[in-house]
Amino acid sequence: MAGKSPGCLANFAWTQPGSGRAKTGNVTGRCYRVVYDLGIGIRKEPNIGAKRTGEDLLAGECFEIKQEIRRAGRRYFELIDGRGWVFDWTEVDGERVELLELAAQLYTVAFPDGVNGIAWSSDATMRFSTVNGFTNEVEATNLAQAGIRTGDVLVMIDQDPVVGIPFGQVLERVWATAGRQPGSGYFYKVTTESPYGIGIRDEPDVNGPRTGEDLIRGAVFEVDELVEVEDDITYLHLADQRGWVFDNSATDPENPCVINLAEIEPGCTLTMWRGEVDELAKTIGLRFKQDGNEGQPFTLTVLEEGEPIQRVPCAPGSNLRKALLANGFQVYQDLRSVFNRNAQQLCGTCVLDVMEGGENLTVRSVNEAAVMCANPPSFRLCCNIDVYGDITVRLRPRGVKYGGGTS
Repeated sequence: MAGKSPGCLANFAWTQPGSGRAKTGNVTGRCYRVVYDLGIGIRKEPNIGAKRTGEDLLAGECFEIKQEIRRAGRRYFELIDGRGWVFDWTEVDGERVELLELAAQLYTVAFPDGVNGIAWSSDATMRFSTVNGFTNEVEATNLAQAGIRTGDVLVMIDQDPVVGIPFGQVLERVWATAGRQPGSGYFYKVTTESPYGIGIRDEPDVNGPRTGEDLIRGAVFEVDELVEVEDDITYLHLADQRGWVFDNSATDPENPCVINLAEIEPGCTLTMWRGEVDELAKTIGLRFKQDGNEGQPFTLTVLEEGEPIQRVPCAPGSNLRKALLANGFQVYQDLRSVFNRNAQQLCGTCVLDVMEGGENLTVRSVNEAAVMCANPPSFRLCCNIDVYGDITVRLRPRGVKYGGGTS
């Protein structure tokens, strides 16, 4: 049975995890690329003589399939988006001509006992974690039988996207789900219901001054020192030296703000990608900030209530918030222009509505997804996203939910 993926991967379906030590899902998640120069027509039924829908897949286009049917020497593929069927080869001047090639594959593998035996590596961007090999022959055999191969890219752990996250943080999550504690520290996960996560403090005191940084919901972090006090609150010192957070599980076991990952049973489901990382980045719309803003400027079209439509140039890779402010636009509403979090994607006050060109913006970060979870997908935080094409935005939209409230 297939389910929809969350966040930036919403255009793709995912196989649900099976049972046992490690089992792969079904064919859902397989992606093909059109290699025939003239493209291929989409048909209404899995038959070479079936009527066309009127749509075509162009040369080089990638698509995901829902199912595959083998019939009379051909393979017919149903498109995941429901548009119809295509087949794998045709005959031209008496010669067999292939129409498609396997581009990539998304698959899931369940590990009830934790993820062990995989040696991980990263590409130059540190945002793609790849299977580099296996730690021993036994694990290599087991993992090969489960369908994992060297070069496959880790996309999600359980339902939590990790592609695009720095390599070190991904490794922390892998270790934690395996029940392992590297080094001398301990791993915790933020479980608070607050969309803002938990604040980091300068000292082990629940009323102590904040550092200005937060750990967002779902974040995994390492702790190198624990301080217990009489009121049953345990203070946790972050191993990266950023400060302190607290564990309230003893006083509020029904709503803990963090959970010690060493105390939960290991086990997880990995979602993997078999294909080039460039294809993965293109497939999910993942873009990274470039060092230079070279190339022709894009057009930023701005809509404001009671104001005429305005269009301003925007250099490739520009930060959207900075581009708007530089052109005299008011991004924030009322006092939120003063009380904001300086582009940390945590306060949710620089919301705009992306009317057109959403595919030309960097995808939602984990911070933004947490803060904006109660709003429509077109509502974006402009403070920490970059522009790579023409876009149309509406400033200060109505009905934005700020941490449970509405403006």
